Amino acid sequence: MRAILLVEDEDMVSDVTKRILERSGYTVLTAANGKEALKLYEKERDRISLVIVDLIMPVMGGKQCLEELRKINSKLKILVTSGYPVDVSTKEVINSLAADFVSKPYDMKQILQAVRGILVFE
Repeated sequence: MRAILLVEDEDMVSDVTKRILERSGYTVLTAANGKEALKLYEKERDRISLVIVDLIMPVMGGKQCLEELRKINSKLKILVTSGYPVDVSTKEVINSLAADFVSKPYDMKQILQAVRGILVFE
């Protein structure tokens, strides 16, 4: 099983999401911000099938992280999450750079459904 890279700055959300995904059989790597995610992706890119990234984070936010990940791998599967309302320009970024979007707070069924929907064609 290939891995999912979870990029989330809120420890509680990261821990719960990681547990949900691992209980469903996924291997999960975590990063607390975009900068950590890029380093980890560079190191583990052959193992990573999907990146789940929060839009609003310190150090390097999700939007910049998405753009940098796309430069490294234009075919990378990305799921975006956010607890904030999405404006028009952000929606355009999500539509052009990500496979799907899940609004926080999400429940177990919602996140698993999005992940499975993206990975089904792998």
